[in-house]
Order: sequence, then C-alpha cells, then structure tokens
Amino acid sequence: MLYFDYSIINLRGDVVMNCRKKDYNSDYRVNILNDGTIISIEITCCSRHVGEIRFKDGENKKCPYCGTLHSLIIQHNHFHIRPAKPVFNKVDADCSYDRDSLEEKAL
Repeated sequence: MLYFDYSIINLRGDVVMNCRKKDYNSDYRVNILNDGTIISIEITCCSRHVGEIRFKDGENKKCPYCGTLHSLIIQHNHFHIRPAKPVFNKVDADCSYDRDSLEEKAL
C-alpha cells in the first residue's frame, strides 16, 4: 500500500475554486486517512464532479459528458491518473453515402 506524507502539503483555498480560476477542464482530489493512507480519488471533468474511484490498480471512471476515461495505474512506488479522450473516426463522421447504393453493393 502506498502512503502519502500529507504534512508537506500546503493547503490553500478550495480545489474547486482553483479549478475554476485556472479554467481547468479536469481535476483530481486524493482522499487520505490521518495516517497517510490513500483511500480514493475524486474526479472532476468538464467542470463537473463525475465520481470517485477507489485507490486500486486498474480502477477507472468514464465522464458521461465527454466520454473521457480516467484511469488509475499504480506502480511500485508511485501512481498515475491518466485521462484518455475518446477518438472519433473522422472518416465515418464525414462520410455521406446513400443507403441504397450500399444495399446494391451488398447484393
């Protein structure tokens, strides 16, 4: 289990206020116990609270607004929180074909 020395953190202001001031799209808040044990991570995406994930390797949460998948990867002495935005296929989005011509080709 990873432990976090929270005595070195300088807590100033509110996380949400800092997020809005700097126009961040996503933000993460790590929740810890008094002994420094990390228990969970709260996720804000699209300037809205989208949920919370437990501090376990492979946990993830998908934003219902933009589809970004926020994943937690724990390694031997550190962890990563990675947002992965969905990739839309531009070819399919720009394709304007006639449904009848597809049926003819299929036959």
